[in-house]
Amino acid sequence: MRSASSAARVLAAAAIVLSAAVAGLAHGQAARPAPDKVTLRLQWLTQCQFAGYYVGLEKGYYRNEGIDLDIRTGAPDSDPIQMVTVGVAQFGTRWLADLMKGIDAGAPVISVAQIFGSSGLVLVTRVDSGIRQPRDFVGKRVGIWLFNPIQFYSLLSQAGVDVGRVKVTGLHTSLKPFVSRELDVVNVMTYNELPSLLRAGLKRSELRVIDFADYGLDFPGDTLFTTRALLKGRPDLARRMVRASLRGWADALRDQEGAVRIVMKHDRSGTLDLEHQRLQMADVARLVALNGRTLGEHRAQDVDRVAGILANFKLISHPPSHADVYTNDLLR
Repeated sequence: MRSASSAARVLAAAAIVLSAAVAGLAHGQAARPAPDKVTLRLQWLTQCQFAGYYVGLEKGYYRNEGIDLDIRTGAPDSDPIQMVTVGVAQFGTRWLADLMKGIDAGAPVISVAQIFGSSGLVLVTRVDSGIRQPRDFVGKRVGIWLFNPIQFYSLLSQAGVDVGRVKVTGLHTSLKPFVSRELDVVNVMTYNELPSLLRAGLKRSELRVIDFADYGLDFPGDTLFTTRALLKGRPDLARRMVRASLRGWADALRDQEGAVRIVMKHDRSGTLDLEHQRLQMADVARLVALNGRTLGEHRAQDVDRVAGILANFKLISHPPSHADVYTNDLLR
């Protein structure tokens, strides 16, 4: 009887301990907040241009920051600024100049991280075209992206070239008009279309690159932005988003081959070419190059330079204040 009584007491104590443990576990789960659902809207399709975000997603950096991130790709007729403004997405990527135009038009957005120090936008012509500099564009057929013509027209203005004397046409996604010599000059990105021309059979020695940077017209590229309301109302979420994104970008720059594999894994279209993405990642790393700045840092002189050019061409009503365009506070 004493033995049975002792066993009963042991079982009862064990039950109490187990119940306490279960209750504690349940309490801990309940105390842990659910992750914030966040949508990031890119301005283009999945590729190594956005490697840092995919690396951060794959390695769990957003999850570790309490963010359930959904990366949505873009398209030519889809503007991340509009998507973020109306609340379809909480964060987006866009070139600094495009963001500044959006802000001038009334979009309540602000950049929280400047990822690309340079956009990678250049002009390409053939060596045998006789075109060596912008003033040689007179009478030539030039294809540019009409959604981003600012640097091109600034280049003509700086060179004293009358726009009416240049045969400018809108360039779409295909570079066939240049390959077939229907166009003499085209806009390309150094990390995307330029390698595509080489893969199409053209030799690097046959091409001449006219770089906007050589004329003081290089613009910073992709920024990570959000709304002013989110930054003010949920600064901790914005800080966590920036922290995870920059961690992903740091890893992508450090391990480019690993970043390429992750981007290829997230290519739902199945159209990405591995070698092309390797070339793209290497050039993206060059464009992100810090040159003394902290990863994600905005430089006041870059904002002033771009704003001055936009205002000069009346693409914005007036140069905005730095506080209207960006914040570096989340990097600290």
